Amino acid sequence: MNEFIVISLILLGVSLIDAAGDAFRVRKWQVVHHSMEVLGIAVWFLIWGLFEFRYEYIIMYITGRIFCFDIVFNLIARNKWSYVGTSSLYGRILGWFTGIMKEPGHLVWVIRVIALVWWIAWIIVNK
Repeated sequence: MNEFIVISLILLGVSLIDAAGDAFRVRKWQVVHHSMEVLGIAVWFLIWGLFEFRYEYIIMYITGRIFCFDIVFNLIARNKWSYVGTSSLYGRILGWFTGIMKEPGHLVWVIRVIALVWWIAWIIVNK
């Protein structure tokens, strides 16, 4: 595996750590939440300290976060898989888009699948 793939997988792991930490905060497990926050920040410092910055890494983090964050968060927080909150700008925009259709949950999955396909395409292109 080359550096790009390794960093992309690490950034995907950071997204999972962020999702788990936020979900533990919602479940009132503050110590676990704070531990996950510290771990996520430490990984960011590790990445930027060891590797040269490339804008592609930000794209990989954002697309990875779109396709995996909500799923992991909802599973740990015990919400429905397709639940979209309204406390963030992202949630409000996604909620507005999903309100356009009669079956709102489907559009959420379409957006997540597009992000996943984009993430995989960047992995393939940057081998």
